[in-house]
Amino acid sequence: MLRLTLSFACIFALLYNSVIADPFQILAWNVESNRPNEPPVSDTTKIASELVELMKDPKTKASLVALSEVDPKSIAAYQQAVSNGLSTTVDYVSSASGGFADSDSLLLVVDRSRFEIVETVEIHRYAGIIANFNITEPDSPEYGALRARSPLAVRLKDLTSQKEFWVIVNHLARGEVKLRTEQAKMLRQWASDRKEPVIAVGDFNFDFDFKTQKGNFGFNAMMEGEVWTWLKPDPLIDSNWSDDRRVTDRRVDRYPDSILDFVFVANEAKQWNGKSNVVVREGDFPDSNETSDHRPIISSFAP
Repeated sequence: MLRLTLSFACIFALLYNSVIADPFQILAWNVESNRPNEPPVSDTTKIASELVELMKDPKTKASLVALSEVDPKSIAAYQQAVSNGLSTTVDYVSSASGGFADSDSLLLVVDRSRFEIVETVEIHRYAGIIANFNITEPDSPEYGALRARSPLAVRLKDLTSQKEFWVIVNHLARGEVKLRTEQAKMLRQWASDRKEPVIAVGDFNFDFDFKTQKGNFGFNAMMEGEVWTWLKPDPLIDSNWSDDRRVTDRRVDRYPDSILDFVFVANEAKQWNGKSNVVVREGDFPDSNETSDHRPIISSFAP
């Protein structure tokens, strides 16, 4: 009887371990791409070296790295930086949409020893909600081009548990209030219609103010109906430096005590014990013309 009991315990342990995933982390970072015909605001080599250091630090080491404002010419450098920092092989998927002469893509780099990319989709529109817009003048050389950044949704398989879930990399509209709000509504509906766990990360431009504890219309649209739960950092730390490049003294942040970068969870991912924190490094703010004007966000999960 004792022998049978031990055997049953061993089988149960094997079955249990086969479906329980190991903890993992996601690093999300707006790396600030340069704009055509404008002074440089970041340097790919510098950002890549910072990515290596972030991946070597146990506190910020991540098997999933979600980057926004990525110049397509920098994708190879950032992919290699993550690989070098983790000392492992990686896979990646990038977006095709993005304004500013295609210098503003989204990128997800994946540790191949932990996750497998199953499916990718850019969500331009969903359920009748438009999350991007087109140049409509037939005579324009950019006629029909997608000018905004459509959310990049990637379905992943966790190789430790064989479970699948979605990660959405985001950089919602900055200057178009209506478009940003529609993008948030679309993300809410899209996640509501999914059965799998969903994690959304990135620069949402929701302008959450620490004093009022309120965001803009896009934030309100995202949180409506409790489809999404925000993994709110504790403490709240300013994640974006915004100065006026037309003046000499750039040591004043025009929007202090606010956050633009978020991690949201939906469906079963709400039970994954998720936490997020703003990564603060010595000398990161104010940023220079080599470094990003955003701080990374690190989130951890224990499914």
